[in-house]
Amino acid sequence: MLDKKVSALLCMLIVACSPMVYTHGVPNLVQVDTNLWRSGQITTQAGWDYIATLAHGQPVHVIKLNFPNEGSDEPAVKMGFNVIEVPLQPEGDTDVLDDVSGLFEKPDASLVAGVEWLLSHRAPGEFWLVHCTHGQDRTGFIIGAYRVLTDRWPKRQAYAEMLAHHFHREIVGLVEAWIAVPAPSAGDLHP
Repeated sequence: MLDKKVSALLCMLIVACSPMVYTHGVPNLVQVDTNLWRSGQITTQAGWDYIATLAHGQPVHVIKLNFPNEGSDEPAVKMGFNVIEVPLQPEGDTDVLDDVSGLFEKPDASLVAGVEWLLSHRAPGEFWLVHCTHGQDRTGFIIGAYRVLTDRWPKRQAYAEMLAHHFHREIVGLVEAWIAVPAPSAGDLHP
C-alpha cells in the first residue's frame, strides 16, 4: 500500500511541473477550431478582456470544467458571458493527499456526454471557450473526446494532440475515461 502512495505522490510532483504559457493573461490558450478555444483558468480582467476581443462581438459561452474552489469565472459573468459549470473530477489544487487520491477519480460519464453534446451542437456565430484550472488534463480530455466524437479524428491523433498540450497520462481516472471514448469507425474518419 505504501508503494502505491509513494508512486502517486511522485506522479503528482511530475504533474505539477508542466509549463504554463500565457497569452495576454490567458494560461495555455489554444484555438481548437473556428470559434472554439481551450485554456486554463483565467485569473485577470485583462485575460477575460482578451477573450472578448477574440470573440469579435459574438456571444461567448464558457464551459468551466474545474470546481469553484479552483478559480472564479465571476468576471466573465459580469461581462455577459454564459458560463456553464461542469466540474469534472479529478478536482485539483487542494491538499497533496486529495490531489494524490484524485489521480484515480474518473469523471462522471453523463457530465462528459453533456459537454460533448454542447460542443457538437454549437451554433454558427458563437464563441466557445473550454477551460479547467491549467487547461491541460480535464480540458485536454474533453477536447480529445471532441476531436474523436465530433471531428471524427482517429484516437491516436487526438491523443497525440492531448499530449502536445501537456495532458498527464499519470492521471489514471482521466486515462480510463479516455479509453472508454468510442473510436470512430474506419469509414467515418476525417483526419
